[in-house]
Amino acid sequence: MKSFTDLLELHGQLDHIFVEHQRALIRLDLDRAEQLLNDYQTGLLAHIRDEEILMLPLYRERVQPPVGGAAEIFAGEHEKLRQFVALFRQEVEKIRAKDDVELGVLFLIDSQHLFKRLLVHHDTREKKMLYPLLDEVTTEAERQELFARLEFAPELQHAQS
Repeated sequence: MKSFTDLLELHGQLDHIFVEHQRALIRLDLDRAEQLLNDYQTGLLAHIRDEEILMLPLYRERVQPPVGGAAEIFAGEHEKLRQFVALFRQEVEKIRAKDDVELGVLFLIDSQHLFKRLLVHHDTREKKMLYPLLDEVTTEAERQELFARLEFAPELQHAQS
């Protein structure tokens, strides 16, 4: 792997899982929707841990962040993303107990809109600031070592082998 921007592929993989979760909701297939949300949460949390443990400390140490690119902003957005996904899981459980499952699904999909907007802003911030700036301040060898330690990148690591 040659660039931090390759991690955007992981964002795409996560986005695909989330869309499939929403498709399952539309079909009122709550078991599938819940499983996909679990898969999404697992991947998202692993990716966030990778960024917080491996990338943000390096970013804080070596990068003079531009306006809007402080490490604390990334960390704050990560916390909001965690909270949203936890709430979505609770909401799926509430839907199961509702008499009007369709209304519960509509409420959940509506609430996911704010999450998706935050995610777009967060992904854009990473694409324009975090990843390119990390590329500038690291060597190829450092990137190789860091990518080998990623928890959430099995397909990327396989593709680069």
